Amino acid sequence: MFDNATKQQVLSSALRLRLASSALTRDFYDRLFDRAPELRAMFPADMSAQSDKLFDMVLVLVQSLDHLQMLVAEIEALGVRHHEYGVTEEQYALVSEVLLDTLEHHVADWSEVDRKAWALLLGYVCDLMITGARDHASSAA
Repeated sequence: MFDNATKQQVLSSALRLRLASSALTRDFYDRLFDRAPELRAMFPADMSAQSDKLFDMVLVLVQSLDHLQMLVAEIEALGVRHHEYGVTEEQYALVSEVLLDTLEHHVADWSEVDRKAWALLLGYVCDLMITGARDHASSAA
């Protein structure tokens, strides 16, 4: 799925995170809502649980790099839920970009190689989520 160099780059950069999970996810959502304020209405007023879910998912992805195929059904189901929340396909690119920018800000010695590795991982996840949403929408029609 991903070559060893990409996996190692994601793992290495994850180990270089400088902040606790809550600070990272809080910064991510601040950046997201600054770039797309209309998205704020899709989220609860108290973002604690949402922040935990995001960080947990990132952690699962990093820990599962050698067997991501085992997460395909779960990631596609996540796409279905996001579709039901009103997330559009175009918003996935924005969310990925904001997450990359947030990681860049919080990972020590972030490099273009880190960005490319994470972009591959996030692109894979987004593609699966979009596939899940599309499949669900077509089966419901």
